[in-house]
Amino acid sequence: MAGLAATPCPRVSGTARIVDLGRDCLLPESLAGFRSVMAEDRIACPAGTVIPGAGTWNWPEPGPVLLECALGLAEPRPRPGVAAYIPYVDFVWPVRAKIREFFPRVCKVRYGDQVIATHAGVPVALRRGRRILLGSPIGPSLAAGDPDARRWLAAVLRWMQSA
Repeated sequence: MAGLAATPCPRVSGTARIVDLGRDCLLPESLAGFRSVMAEDRIACPAGTVIPGAGTWNWPEPGPVLLECALGLAEPRPRPGVAAYIPYVDFVWPVRAKIREFFPRVCKVRYGDQVIATHAGVPVALRRGRRILLGSPIGPSLAAGDPDARRWLAAVLRWMQSA
């Protein structure tokens, strides 16, 4: 009889605060995923802000921001058989990780942007100065206990503390 060895997923500790957009959050599952791994919501935090399930690419707050855009939920999905389905987003910054795609939205790259993740070769996450724009939500993967998603978020929180 074979056994299955599993290592516990690390709890992500960070000082970033989570912004709950309330009814404007397009993906409450994502908010729950971030809350499930981050130590606590903090009201004021110089280290950064995490905004899960947003319906916009813009956020007025200065400082390090992780803006998880869920606008891909409103876009049509490719029909099966039309194109090969690729189930993972390839992250290359701040650590390499493969995280399950969740309705990815293509990011329009501007001069000075750093592409930090692609889905099927198309940019779906950017670092724009002190902002990280995610076009493929990772909150559902966090809630599911994905160790790569948690490792990636932990690296982002460390970057926020130093940014």
